[in-house]
Amino acid sequence: MNRRHHLAALAALVLGARGVLAEPKRALRQMQIHKVRELGLEIWVENQPPWNTTLSTQTGRPTFVAQSPDAYHPPTVMTYMSWPGANSPDSTLSTMATTAIRGASQNFGLTLGQARALQPVRAEYGVLRGFEAAFDGTGQGQALDVMMFVGQAPGKFPVVLNIYTMRGKMGSLTEHRRRAWTRISYL
Repeated sequence: MNRRHHLAALAALVLGARGVLAEPKRALRQMQIHKVRELGLEIWVENQPPWNTTLSTQTGRPTFVAQSPDAYHPPTVMTYMSWPGANSPDSTLSTMATTAIRGASQNFGLTLGQARALQPVRAEYGVLRGFEAAFDGTGQGQALDVMMFVGQAPGKFPVVLNIYTMRGKMGSLTEHRRRAWTRISYL
């Protein structure tokens, strides 16, 4: 075999091996897409099976709520809030996120001392850059895993994302969170 044929065979072998060794592509899942004018956001929600969605004002502020269907395990709730009229400089994002997460964590049964001990870490989801914290909480007498994210796209308004489920089950929702949170966009 001459040198040119040898290199061509080697290249074909390498390219063929790359296809075998490459990370498998994720299966595309059907998603519900909601344009929520009250929040100024486009929100993607699971659709296999379809999750239930509502726009709530129980907190006095519009909150988009996506909840897993009744027969779904683990039962999960994702909430979305935003402040379209606010403009928070990126330089104050860490302080704002930490304050918001620590304050909201008390709604999930954390004491003031436990809330102050939370140390949010940097996180990114699609266009959003911010901080998140995961913690054990309670709601309606149930032990929960909770994750909160506070962030924004550069030059845009702040967004708060929240997911909670049964204690010990947050790990099974990593892909749900990725699919939903990385696709959030501003209207």
